[in-house]
Amino acid sequence: MTLGVLAPYRGLGIGTKLLNHVLDLSAKQNNREIYLHVQTSNDDVINFYKKSGFEVTDTIKNYYTNITPPDCYVLTKFISQTKK
Repeated sequence: MTLGVLAPYRGLGIGTKLLNHVLDLSAKQNNREIYLHVQTSNDDVINFYKKSGFEVTDTIKNYYTNITPPDCYVLTKFISQTKK
């Protein structure tokens, strides 16, 4: 899946709300971690996820076929489990 917010609406907390919703659903489904891919040159998005507790855990060379640079970082976050 893709998570994105149109440029005019960035910085309003919409992306944070979307991400928190995904994290909450993941915790309720007993997922222990969540990971995602981000293009290595996309500093704004990398910083966004780092502020939410994600860490760069891997780099994949030539992950993308139609964009430059083609490499991506894998960002991972371990999820706290919620009680039912």
